[in-house]
Amino acid sequence: MESTKQISKPMTIGDAAVEGLIYGIVAGLAMALFIVLIEFWSGVAPTTALGYFDAGGNSSPIIGLFTHLAVSGIYGVVFGIVTMGVARMFGARMNLGVWLALGILYGALLFGIAEWIVLPRTNSPLMDMPTWGLAVAHFIFGALLAGLCGRRR
Repeated sequence: MESTKQISKPMTIGDAAVEGLIYGIVAGLAMALFIVLIEFWSGVAPTTALGYFDAGGNSSPIIGLFTHLAVSGIYGVVFGIVTMGVARMFGARMNLGVWLALGILYGALLFGIAEWIVLPRTNSPLMDMPTWGLAVAHFIFGALLAGLCGRRR
């Protein structure tokens, strides 16, 4: 019986960026779904909720979704690159709990930036969403992003 040896190569910045981009988009989809569900329970149509993300003010659900996913991907790239360095520094001590804590902290940071800087300056309809819902959506984004990024490292 022939055995194969798997050789792992160190992750490059490019690898971390691409991984972060893909996982950021996946986490962004989960976040958008959560927001659509919260708004649906409040009586808002899913297409209207997706239109909240249209920065052009047209309230287009398609443009809103793609804008949200693009921003999520960019935030994923940042997370992927930063955590690559953190994982190299701490190595084996980076268990799932540490990854999830990093993700939730990252989600909290993004929530703070959104809530107190971005949304007030853009008069986004997301400002009308319950604060707890927007916060939980960002925690979901961060936790899922970190869980996905941490599973391979």
